[in-house]
Amino acid sequence: MTSYSLRAIERPPALIRDQVAAELRRAISNLELRPGQMLVERELCESTTASRATVREALRQLQSEGLVVSSTGRGSFVATLTRDEAREIYEVREALEGLAGYLFAMNADQHDRDALESACAEVADAVPEVVDVLRAKARFYEVLMAGSRNAELSRQLHGMNMRATLVRSLSLAQPGRTDQMIKEIRAIVKAAVSGKAERTRELCAQHVRNAAQAYNEAADQMSS
Repeated sequence: MTSYSLRAIERPPALIRDQVAAELRRAISNLELRPGQMLVERELCESTTASRATVREALRQLQSEGLVVSSTGRGSFVATLTRDEAREIYEVREALEGLAGYLFAMNADQHDRDALESACAEVADAVPEVVDVLRAKARFYEVLMAGSRNAELSRQLHGMNMRATLVRSLSLAQPGRTDQMIKEIRAIVKAAVSGKAERTRELCAQHVRNAAQAYNEAADQMSS
C-alpha cells in the first residue's frame, strides 16, 4: 500500500479543490511525491480527508499545469519530463530568471536585499540533503521574484519552477554540482545587492545554463 505524507485539508476559507491542489504541489516540489509515482485516488482521499470528486478536480488542475499526467485505464502519475521538455524549460528559465535578477537589482529595497542574502545562506546550510536544498532554493526564488516588483514575471516563474522541480534533483545529483551551484548563487546575490543589473542578469542566466548542462550529463549517464 502506498503511503502519502499529505496533510489533512481544512475546509474554509479556500475551495477544497484548491487546497488539495496546493498540498499536492507542495508534496511534488519537496519530492515527497516523486516523478513517475502513481497517485492513488483512494489513498489521496484518506490522506487529505477530501472527497474523491474533489481529489479528481485537483488532479485535473495539476494536469493542466503539467505536474500530473493521467491515462485512461492506468490512473494518474506525477509527471516526468522528456529531454526535449526539459530543454525547453531550461531555455525559458534562462530568459525569465535573467530578467528577474535584472529587475531585482534595479528595484529591490534593503529588506529585499537582506532577505536574498538570508535565503542564499539557507541554501548553503541545506547541503547535502537534496530535498532540503530544493526547498531552500524555492525560497530563494520567491525572494528574487518578490524583489523584482513584477507580478506577471513572478506568476510565470512560479509555474516554471514548479515544473523544473521534476528535473532539478537529477541535476543536483551530479558530482560537484551542489558546491558549484552555491558559488553561483552567492555570485548572483553579490551582484544583485550591489545593484549591478546587467551582471545579475548574466549570472542568473549562466546559473540556469550550468544546471541544464548538469541535467544533460545525468540524463546521458542514465541512458547509457
